[in-house]
Amino acid sequence: MFSNITTIKSDFFSQLIQHIDHPVCIINSFFQIEKCNLAFNQTFPPSSILSSSFFSNKLLQESLSQVWEGQTIQYITELENQIFELKLSPLANSDDTYGLIQFFPKSAQTFDSEQALQYKYIVDHIHEVLFQTDAVGNWVFLNQAWSDIFEYTLEESLGRPFYEFLHPEDVRKNELLFAPLINQQKSYCKHIIRYISKSHKIKWIEVFATLVIGKNGEVLGTSGTLRDITNEKENARINTILSHNVQDIVCIHDLEGKYLYVSPSISQLTGYCPEELLGQSHYDFFHPEDKAKIISISNSSANNDVSYISYRFKKKNDEYVWLETSVKVFFDDYDICDRMITSSRSIQEHKLVEESMMKSLQREKELNQLKSRFVNMTSHEFRTPLATIRSSAEIIEAYTKLDKSTYYEKITRQLENIQSEISRISSLIHETLLIGKIESQQLTVHREEVDVIELIEFIINRQNQQQKDHRITELEVIGEVQKIWIDPQHFIHILDNLISNAFKYSLSRPNPVVSVSFEKYHLRLQIKDFGIGIPPSEQGKIYSSFFRAKNVGTIEGTGLGLVIVKNLVQLNNGNIHFVSTENQGTTFYLDFTCE
Repeated sequence: MFSNITTIKSDFFSQLIQHIDHPVCIINSFFQIEKCNLAFNQTFPPSSILSSSFFSNKLLQESLSQVWEGQTIQYITELENQIFELKLSPLANSDDTYGLIQFFPKSAQTFDSEQALQYKYIVDHIHEVLFQTDAVGNWVFLNQAWSDIFEYTLEESLGRPFYEFLHPEDVRKNELLFAPLINQQKSYCKHIIRYISKSHKIKWIEVFATLVIGKNGEVLGTSGTLRDITNEKENARINTILSHNVQDIVCIHDLEGKYLYVSPSISQLTGYCPEELLGQSHYDFFHPEDKAKIISISNSSANNDVSYISYRFKKKNDEYVWLETSVKVFFDDYDICDRMITSSRSIQEHKLVEESMMKSLQREKELNQLKSRFVNMTSHEFRTPLATIRSSAEIIEAYTKLDKSTYYEKITRQLENIQSEISRISSLIHETLLIGKIESQQLTVHREEVDVIELIEFIINRQNQQQKDHRITELEVIGEVQKIWIDPQHFIHILDNLISNAFKYSLSRPNPVVSVSFEKYHLRLQIKDFGIGIPPSEQGKIYSSFFRAKNVGTIEGTGLGLVIVKNLVQLNNGNIHFVSTENQGTTFYLDFTCE
């Protein structure tokens, strides 16, 4: 079979091995095959591993060295994709020392062929590296996982020292970690070390190793597993970075609320160390007023949805801090919820601002109520004397008509002034009361179907009669007249105010124009004047209470009319806007639905 086979002087063994069914060979002290049987030739062709690297295997060489000393050695290895148990025995000869190597296929002893294939499949598909080294640390066996993880082929790895694959900085560390095992102070060693892959990537490896001991107690090498924990290491590093740098508190609880994990960020916010909370129930730290709400939300969160809870958490110094927590329930492989993960952050500042705002709103509400009560009271108190003054003025006027004295015209003029001022004050009181009702949301709407043309003509006639310069309002009607649903009193007040303003702010100018346009289910009103207009810089303030534009001069007004108009339009589901050019005039647009 091999060109280097020499003739053994004694033919006894040569004849004997031919009667053995399993592969057998005789080897001399120079690691040359002297003789082999037919089963050997059939199992290992000349191009096999035996013709090249088999006899350079240090584990085999060390084992044969012990054979030369008269010992019998047995171990299991893989050759030609088969599992063999090798038995090495010494052969006595006067001229030289020989060794008999018997190859027992494991399938022949303990496995049938199917079991052997299953065994090999399992070994090659385990994600952890299964390894065996000789006594000096050279790889003698590696499974397929070695190539998958480190990218080296088995051929370029077997026979090489394992430490050649270690990170250079970890070689000495590895020696120290292995020392107790090599010195047989421990039955195994387990540690984490860095390897370098073929593409120069660092691999964090968890090593588990035991000694391979010969029959006579000698150390033949090591065997064990290498588990790639690079991803675990990276994840642990990221988790550490997050847990130490993210201010949110991340916790894991069991279903009873006990802490199973607490991130280090808990210390800065509450004063507790994570270890102080482990095993305790989070319910013990909730403010008594918040417990019922939290239990209710927790009970309704037994699904995949994320729930959010705001509550007060008791700190180590017995003070409370406001937290907002998201709660997520996790399920096991059988869809049974078994864990809760929470992420909490402080909303203390937000709550303090909120409480301050609520107090401010409450104070503002109280002040508004006080203002409304004051306005109502003073308005009613004003009405009584005004009514008396008006009544007295009317009586004086009646007496003057009966007795037209020399001072009749003067008295009449003064009475007219009194009546005018009474009307103005009464209007102011009415508007003030109306504003109070609007601000306190006490103003009610009583809609009914209204003939708007009839109402508009009534308002226009009343306004025309009040104009001392004898101007009138021009009316335009476009489209088919329809009735609309609106509060008639509100509508009268709206149009009365806008037409009154149109006259008031356009003295000695063309007549105001009211245009009424009916479309399908829609009514648009335009009230146009040709007066002083509104300065552009002040148009945004026109609906503010008591605001009056700078160009009104001595024209009387309260600054409340347009505020009331806008609110009444909106109460009746309408819209209002205007277009104004200073010294040219203003047009107000009102839109209502006819339904």
